[in-house]
Amino acid sequence: MESYGTVNVCVDCMLHHANGECGSCHREEGHGQEPLSSIEDGFSVTAGMGWEDHADDCLTNVINDLRERFPDVKWPDVPGDYECDCETDTYSTSQCAGCGSYLHGERHAMTLFKD
Repeated sequence: MESYGTVNVCVDCMLHHANGECGSCHREEGHGQEPLSSIEDGFSVTAGMGWEDHADDCLTNVINDLRERFPDVKWPDVPGDYECDCETDTYSTSQCAGCGSYLHGERHAMTLFKD
């Protein structure tokens, strides 16, 4: 599978990918858009983003970039308790890449792959 980079999806799409359902599934009005319906055939997504898409000052990006540029040096791993906020936009006005919804709110990073 070939990575096509990071896409940002709404909470409904993220939860459908992780759990097979979301809070909107149990509401009378249902979904505004069908979750992940904008992901074309032949493509799939996985939760999270590749290290190269993390912010330049994010420890995940810094350590992995150094490891790639200087392969002969022993670099530490990212600490297990390190958390960054690169994968969540707490308030976005952009269209959801998963379902096409224009509703404002959180967006979560997912990596798009060509199958």
